[in-house]
Amino acid sequence: MKASLRCLVIALIGVLPGGCLFKAKTVSVSHFVLAPICTNTLVSAPVDHLSLGIQYVKMPPYLLRDSMAVRNGDNQIEYLDTARWGERLDQSFQRALAVNLSRLLPSDNIYLTDWSSDQIMARVSISVDQFDVDVRGQGTLIAEWRIRRPDSDTVLKSGTARLSRSGPSPHGKPGTIAATLSDLVADFSRDLAPSIRASVKTGP
Repeated sequence: MKASLRCLVIALIGVLPGGCLFKAKTVSVSHFVLAPICTNTLVSAPVDHLSLGIQYVKMPPYLLRDSMAVRNGDNQIEYLDTARWGERLDQSFQRALAVNLSRLLPSDNIYLTDWSSDQIMARVSISVDQFDVDVRGQGTLIAEWRIRRPDSDTVLKSGTARLSRSGPSPHGKPGTIAATLSDLVADFSRDLAPSIRASVKTGP
């Protein structure tokens, strides 16, 4: 009997490394980025040779985790472990905004980094207070923005954006979060573009 039990234990140990008995369940993780405005929705216009630097996009720490955030009530945030951002959300916001403005103004000279004051006509900074989707699919963007001269801290224009978008519930469909937030960045870009144009015309 002991010999048979010993053989059985040896046999079990032999198959364990191969994962035949206890195969770990793999969890699929999806990665997302913010999408820019679709070019099909834009009306072609001549390029004004406007040049702009997007200095920074600041966000609260709760938005800078890899996992997507979902708001559940006024003061509760849930994180989706299987849905993550492909890059930091502030960087994704900045990148999508740059593409949107290049198509809306339009301009081929929108800089994110490494520009000199003689290369740009104005610079933009954005401080985000809220940028998330709740459990019902309602997206919210609250952000302060400033347009400054290229060579000083003189503010040409400033304002606060309070935008909302209704989308599908993110339950089981995390991709809808990226879609709704992309729409909010598009709305923000459309609101910001006229102020940038006006600042450049009346600026330095």
